[in-house]
Amino acid sequence: MTSITFYGGVNEIGGNKILLEDQDTRLFLDFGMSFNLANRFFDEYMKPRNCNGVHDLLELGLLPNLEGLYRCDYLEHRHCSFKPEPDFDGVLLSHAHMDHGAYIHYLREDIPLYCTQASKDILQSIDETSTSGKNEYVARKEAFAIRPSGGDFVRPRDREKYPRTYNVVKDSFEVGELGAELYNVCHSLEGAASFILHSEAGSIVYTGDLRFRGYKGYLTREFVQRAAEADPVVLICEGTRIASSPSKDEQTVLEEAVSEVEKTDNLVIVNFPIRDTDRLSSFLQVARQTGRELVVNLKQAYLLELFEKSDVLAPTIDDDNIQIYIPRKSYGVFRDDRFTEKIQKADYKTWQREFLERSNIVSAEDIRENQQDYIFRCDYYELTELIDIQPGAGSCYIRSTCEPFDEQSELDKQRVEQWLKHFNLCPYKQIHASGHMERNEIKKTIETINPKILIPVHTENATEFEKLHDNVIIPETGREITL
Repeated sequence: MTSITFYGGVNEIGGNKILLEDQDTRLFLDFGMSFNLANRFFDEYMKPRNCNGVHDLLELGLLPNLEGLYRCDYLEHRHCSFKPEPDFDGVLLSHAHMDHGAYIHYLREDIPLYCTQASKDILQSIDETSTSGKNEYVARKEAFAIRPSGGDFVRPRDREKYPRTYNVVKDSFEVGELGAELYNVCHSLEGAASFILHSEAGSIVYTGDLRFRGYKGYLTREFVQRAAEADPVVLICEGTRIASSPSKDEQTVLEEAVSEVEKTDNLVIVNFPIRDTDRLSSFLQVARQTGRELVVNLKQAYLLELFEKSDVLAPTIDDDNIQIYIPRKSYGVFRDDRFTEKIQKADYKTWQREFLERSNIVSAEDIRENQQDYIFRCDYYELTELIDIQPGAGSCYIRSTCEPFDEQSELDKQRVEQWLKHFNLCPYKQIHASGHMERNEIKKTIETINPKILIPVHTENATEFEKLHDNVIIPETGREITL
């Protein structure tokens, strides 16, 4: 028997957690966070308790209450029994956005994950460069550890790490009794993939998130054609923009940004998603065409280095038109000759120090004194850097991110606008291309693949799919769909 149960992605954008069971094989398609549901209970200051492991999320329905799925150290700490072996054969990760992979943190490390090299690199970069939130995507740290010390017991500073089981795949592979095929597709994140799964009931196609309008749109078209050839019994199709009009494409973003930058006499400030290398490529090209240099932050630099080591095709950090921004931190004395080199570097973490000696680094002072030379990438959390940079008259701000999708992101946008008004950067320019298909593209995708059953996911407008196909099943959270 083959069945599909949705534990997320229902009547919401994101949060995909889809359990596929086929004969004796059980695997999840993604294991992401539902931002809308999580924000009903938690915020920046009120978070799930560490001491309760996974149980706060189980109590509130943020995670499915399934045995043999979650971390043994969390269960043991709460006096819960657990099995020596997991009850699940794997998780297929379509891409490394948090609405598809954030809750990997809570999984047993012996449940295999299947994804692209780029997705693993992105999760590794989050593990190694982030200081907040629950990461541990590539290796789980021992929780609630106690060690003997001097006749007593202490909490160790250095906890053991347990590597998660990753299977980096490029094409065909097997999970239990299931045959599977991974196809790289275009999305607003490097390494995005879609899957064709060969079950007892027939082929099952899972789109993950994808688009046609990026630089690698040809990959999406190739996947759609291969999915059609598989003659699927089921298509699980994302519908983020099923009710939306056509979006710009990446080439249009580039052209509009060039036009805006050419009109700007002073500093260009831009906000685009930190790990979107398509958008980074667009603004890198803008910099080349307008005689400027693109300034990225340390996290972006770290990820580009990982990509280069893994042979993932993306801009390199040594590009002639890329500079790395070194912010002032803690004591704020980097490049201050009154202090020794050791003290100057003490503000920075080990991974950050690797960049401090590079020739292509810039400080706030460098940008402040030569504003016409730079495009400064600056997101919500970096707005305070503008106090040091002091954008001059004739500077501009380009917003290259999606519109707010919930109450919290709307509040964030309003706060950003207060900063922009303070520095006379309003009105700003919105130049963005979505990472998702729009309605006509979804329609054409469904018609081409021609599944017997269509199941919409990752959408707030699932019933719109009933206008595009004769046999649509609208999923319900926790309800098993038997094929």
